[in-house]
Formats: sequence, structure tokens, C-alpha cells
Amino acid sequence: MKYQQITREERYTIAAYRAQGLSVIRIAELTGRHRSTLYREFQRNSCHRTDGAYRPSKADSRTRGRRRRSRRNRHYSERHFKIVRALLRKKYSPEQIVGYIRKHKLMKRRLSHETIYQYIWRNKKNGGNLWTHLRQASKQRRKRYK
Repeated sequence: MKYQQITREERYTIAAYRAQGLSVIRIAELTGRHRSTLYREFQRNSCHRTDGAYRPSKADSRTRGRRRRSRRNRHYSERHFKIVRALLRKKYSPEQIVGYIRKHKLMKRRLSHETIYQYIWRNKKNGGNLWTHLRQASKQRRKRYK
């Protein structure tokens, strides 16, 4: 079963059930959600400073705020990788590139060597040749299984 986040409409439904005095387990049965999902929702989004009540409008705005501030949504553009490509062609290692960028303050965002490696391997997968500019040919990382 694929995970889906709680929608705005579901939050209002949950709040209505809660106002009726239903238990979390019963609300979970009615909404088709797992009880731990609802417990987490109430824990994260209840108004702890005032009265501890669950307000769906407040919960929704808090959730959207957390998503907006999430680092997962940050991506680097081709403009950022233009510098990386130029330094790779000069035979800089990804670690040296990060040091160079930080020393000369070429980017506001922090770039890690791991991000550069991922960019290189993605480029190779798409038919690019950036990987040929690496000084050492290493095996690409893979998932480990038991």
C-alpha cells in the first residue's frame, strides 16, 4: 500500500469526529487510516501552547510550512553545476570543488561532494562524459542487501 499524506478535507473530517468525542482508534477505522498516523497528526499539529486542541486550519498551515522549509525541496539548477563542470574538466576532485566554491564564495547554498558525485553519475547514466574527468575511476555505490 502506498503512503499518502493527510489532505485538508481529511483534517476537517478528523476534527469533526474528534469534536463528537470519538476515540482515535474509531476515527482511524472511519477514515481508513492507521491509528498511528492519526496519533502523529494530533501530536504534531495540536495547539500545545494554548489549550491543546486540534484545529484543522492551523494543522494544515503548519504542514504546508514544514513542507516549504523542507530541505528535500531544494534542488540545484544547471547554473550551479556550470562551475562544477568547469572545475571537473580541470581535473579537480569533487572534494576540491566544494572547497574551491566555499573559499571563493561562488554559491550562497552549500554544495556537498556527495551531491557532485550524484550529479556525475546521473550525467553518466544519461550518456554524458563528466565521469571521465574524475581522477580516479571508482565503482558507483549500490544498495547493500543481506
